[in-house]
Amino acid sequence: LMAETAPLSPDEVKAELARLTVLAGVELRPEVFDVLVELTRLDVVPTATAQVLKSLCVKSAMRASVGGGASGGASGGGR
Repeated sequence: LMAETAPLSPDEVKAELARLTVLAGVELRPEVFDVLVELTRLDVVPTATAQVLKSLCVKSAMRASVGGGASGGASGGGR
């Protein structure tokens, strides 16, 4: 039997996500990290979150390729 655990506090969620990004070697802009924290708090399924990140990366790459610079989206740390 699995014991139920209390939900994480907002600060605990943020700390755990920060730990995971460090362990994964992922660099995120602070505003992207905040969006991920909010999506996690809202219990958005991980596959939907991943799709949002992929979309942001594609849009950022498209902006950069047309000379708009990489002013938005996620930074994957080159990985």
